Amino acid sequence: MDPDQLQQAWRAQSSQTRVTVDADLLRKEVERNQRDFGATILRRDAVEIGVALLLLPYWVYKGLTSSLPWTWWLTVPAILWVVGYFLADRRRYPQTPSSPGTPLLDCVKNSLGQIEHQIWLLRHVFWWYLLPFTISILAFFAHVSLQTSEGWLEAIGTGSLSFGFLIALYSFIDYINQRAVRTELEPRRRELLALLASLNGDDAAGELATTGEAERFGSSGVLRRWLVVAVATLVIYGILLMVAGGAPCSGYADAPRRSGPASDWLAKLIVDQRKEKQLVGLAAMVTVDGNVEAAAAHGERKVRSGVSVETSDRWHLGGISKSVTATMLARLVEAGKMKWTDTIGDAFPEDSVHEDWKSVTLQQLLTDTAGAPANFPRKIWAQHPALGPKCTEARREAVLDVLAENPASPPGEEYVYSNVGYTIAAAMAEQATGAHWEELVKQEVFDPLGLADSGFGPPESGDETLEQPRGHRVRLGGKAAAEDTEDNTPIIGPAATIHMSLPDLCTYAAEHLRGDLGEGEFLSAETYQLLHERDFGPYSSGWIRRLEGDEGHRYTVYWHNGSNTMWYAFVAFIPEMKLVVAVVANDGDSDAAEAAAWEIVKASVNQFDFLTDGRRGKSLEGAEPATP
Repeated sequence: MDPDQLQQAWRAQSSQTRVTVDADLLRKEVERNQRDFGATILRRDAVEIGVALLLLPYWVYKGLTSSLPWTWWLTVPAILWVVGYFLADRRRYPQTPSSPGTPLLDCVKNSLGQIEHQIWLLRHVFWWYLLPFTISILAFFAHVSLQTSEGWLEAIGTGSLSFGFLIALYSFIDYINQRAVRTELEPRRRELLALLASLNGDDAAGELATTGEAERFGSSGVLRRWLVVAVATLVIYGILLMVAGGAPCSGYADAPRRSGPASDWLAKLIVDQRKEKQLVGLAAMVTVDGNVEAAAAHGERKVRSGVSVETSDRWHLGGISKSVTATMLARLVEAGKMKWTDTIGDAFPEDSVHEDWKSVTLQQLLTDTAGAPANFPRKIWAQHPALGPKCTEARREAVLDVLAENPASPPGEEYVYSNVGYTIAAAMAEQATGAHWEELVKQEVFDPLGLADSGFGPPESGDETLEQPRGHRVRLGGKAAAEDTEDNTPIIGPAATIHMSLPDLCTYAAEHLRGDLGEGEFLSAETYQLLHERDFGPYSSGWIRRLEGDEGHRYTVYWHNGSNTMWYAFVAFIPEMKLVVAVVANDGDSDAAEAAAWEIVKASVNQFDFLTDGRRGKSLEGAEPATP
């Protein structure tokens, strides 16, 4: 046989050769791979469900204990949805391994079904897993950007940064899932399809061709999904604007609340000023010689709630708290527990205090001439310790951090309106007495003066009952209601966190009025004089004094105002007229509220000037507020 014949015979024999495979061995290998794959999927599902169940109580806890927008809670149903989807999917498509003795063909079909289901899940992970979280967190970011921005451009800029980060993160998660499909699941699917075809004796090309559709997950799918996100973002912004702001506050049309024998003129003025200044709620009270002559309130406790503000409501005072703290300290001085000449070095002898601070006196702190900075660092404002020992300790630490550095200006040489100075003074009182500032204010001011409707922080006001007003922020031309826990940090409580009703505020101011006339019983005339006099600049101990003839004033006026950006309060007393005027608003538009307050003061002077002997017709025309 020549070589060509031998070669032809070899080829003929080779074409008839078939590889024989042990079916039992192959079935065992398929079963092993099936078990491994099922265990991997089980671990993944267990981790996802476990993390979600751990995240859920944390999310609820933060929502209950932090001053977060209501959109924070939208993530709770998203978490529950994902957990429920995992559980329902496992119930409907259990990863059940083939039982021993199952034919090889059935084992392969079972494995193929499991692989194809996982491919479907990962191909659609955006819709059932990522999209619920995307919508809830986008809503939260959008809400925060609306609440913290003064205009559209700022809101869009703030929101864009958050949205960009979120989209980048979720795009990466989506990419990882799609890559797993392409590099792990699809190759395994092809192997199983080829094996299934060989077992059936069929050509697998037809089935393999179906993978092309699954693999066509290109730019069109990605664009379609993120187009959904873009539309959802616009819808979220629209809904939040309708829910949280945008509508004018002047539309409230109920009759004003009023009391006092001369309340008609004040009620009309309050309504006109509230509408003109676009305030959520506005209220005022006028007393002469300690008697309420007029009180009026108009507007809503919460924007678009329909619940009217009342003349007896409680209002956040902001910076008026400084005067209360100074009065409390004056009581401690008269009781011999402190002295006006007490120095910071005396109060904190064992602590690290910069040399330039050691000689600063209590009186300098109260007149804002101590060299204290205007405010604490941002990290302090983010702290909200519980009132009592925790707050006292946090206040002490914040104060000592300031005292370890140079004063902001040379002590005794410059006036700087300061929340820090009053906080230091309160910390000195806490150090001297061993009591908390809140206890001292209640013991030395609230209780002796009978201020039963006074307290600390915003007045409590539940969403359902709205038993008290809520503060409001100015947002994108509208007003957004604040939670009843939102306030300055309680660390600066001595400078900024007291609340009072109008009757309490007028009672408090009337006592200072009587003290200025030498008729007070709460403190000595000398102490009142010290509280009301000024070293230089406009500021005394919690009061701004404008003398007769000063900047157009026709009477000597003592006044102060305050705002925590969600509320506004103003109080003034004119000793010569024995007149007290208090004006409050549950609105953070302090410029508008202050303008309304001075209009009410001037109108009150004109209204009650006839009660002052020999001064009929005198007015406050030309008197303008000065920034403390």
